[in-house]
Amino acid sequence: MTSSTDDEESWLDDPGEFDPDSLGPDPPDTSSSSLQDSIQATEDVPDGLFRAFWASVLLLNVAVAALSIGAMFVYFRGDYETGGAALAIGAVAAFGTFRYYWGVKTGRYTDAAESTPQQESDNQ
Repeated sequence: MTSSTDDEESWLDDPGEFDPDSLGPDPPDTSSSSLQDSIQATEDVPDGLFRAFWASVLLLNVAVAALSIGAMFVYFRGDYETGGAALAIGAVAAFGTFRYYWGVKTGRYTDAAESTPQQESDNQ
């Protein structure tokens, strides 16, 4: 008969202790990045585009939440009044997000210094 120490030695591929840091890629080095660097990076973005981005993020979150909650009220509870109101709010928020998206696609939120004379004549 073999002892229990012989059984432990027979498992050569079994690691002695699990190292959780061995899983996945190495985390990025954040010591060179600071809050001031992040704030200065947003100064490169035109103010109108910055505001349009965050407004569209907010409106899209409202749209997704209201549309899903409204659909659940209608389907699970049969409450068309509350569900319909939530669906209407979601549809208005989704339309608002589309308007911001369309404004960015047409160049409404770019700096005036970056726009060409052709774009300025099109906007008038």
